[in-house]
Amino acid sequence: MRITSKLFFIAFLMQSITAVGQGRQKQAYNPYSGQMEDIYRSPLRAFLNQFSFNIMTGYGRTKYSHDLAGVFFVQDQTRQLILNNATDPLPEQIMGYSNWFNAPILGDSIQNRNIFDVPFVALNNPVNNPALQGQNVILNTDTTNFGFESRGRSIPVQLSLYYTFMEKFRIGGGLMLERQKFNTFEPTAFGDRVRNFDPGFNKTSYLKYFVLLGYKFYDFWDYSFAAEMNIGKARYGGRFSGIQTGLYTSFNLSIEKNLSEYFRVVLKPTLDLRNHELNLGDEQGTVINHKNRTFFMQFGISITYPEIPRSPVKSDKVQLKHVIMHPRTGQRMEVRGQPIWKRQNPKIGENDRKLWRYKNRNKKKINPY
Repeated sequence: MRITSKLFFIAFLMQSITAVGQGRQKQAYNPYSGQMEDIYRSPLRAFLNQFSFNIMTGYGRTKYSHDLAGVFFVQDQTRQLILNNATDPLPEQIMGYSNWFNAPILGDSIQNRNIFDVPFVALNNPVNNPALQGQNVILNTDTTNFGFESRGRSIPVQLSLYYTFMEKFRIGGGLMLERQKFNTFEPTAFGDRVRNFDPGFNKTSYLKYFVLLGYKFYDFWDYSFAAEMNIGKARYGGRFSGIQTGLYTSFNLSIEKNLSEYFRVVLKPTLDLRNHELNLGDEQGTVINHKNRTFFMQFGISITYPEIPRSPVKSDKVQLKHVIMHPRTGQRMEVRGQPIWKRQNPKIGENDRKLWRYKNRNKKKINPY
């Protein structure tokens, strides 16, 4: 009898454990499992969901610089000209080019008053004396490191579209319109004798089109970090002529605040490397290489097309993706209950991980939960 009682007790215990396990399985039942085949999902939406659209603006600082190696620089009271230094010795009437930044013009002749051709040693430590500026100057730039520099300010507007694959890699393209204002060019040497160079204008626009390559390398809670590189061409404004532009490159760090799975606020520091060559059109084929380095701080938004639609039930405010039966068609479909811009935690679908009771706005601790 004792053995029978023990066996009966063990059988009862095992049956109880099995029943509890089955109950737990029922509590953890996944409404998606075994029912996926009859849930409608648009294949077009699934494809478009791999694309993200960005619109950005911001502020930039540009440094223009060039080296006038291989030329004579000639200055009188009103003009500043350059010409290839293969013309040596210089004639009595010097004919050179002005506007060597944007549109070279063969200028009027300047009388050769060779007062500044030799005393470079005396100007190794020049005294900044504005009273001396404007004198007649002749410099052979092969004997000294001489050029001009300027600073500019930019307002960019950028549109881009990229495709995401393997959840990390990005490839796409875009356009940037950059409106820029810059100062007159200051000489890099002999500032006590050589006055600033004025190209005749101080505002211009650039239109840049580029290919975008990127990699999202880190996610932290609702933040994402991606390294991007833009490679493209720049079209200069109408004041530029006779210039040749190569490919420009910019390097970006995209810092993205994910308000939802489909909507992000983006901060993007950018280093833009661009240059253009200006051909004087003389017999020697003199080319001046201009370097433009811009640092942008851009900000904007990024939108990804949702792969599931908004719930047709107006009272549906469920944040997580869920399945409903369409009130008109009767079709089972996966939907979302929130607009794409609604701030939520993408990890678990909540609006905010901090409870209302702990928010600063809830100073009186009303509605703690």
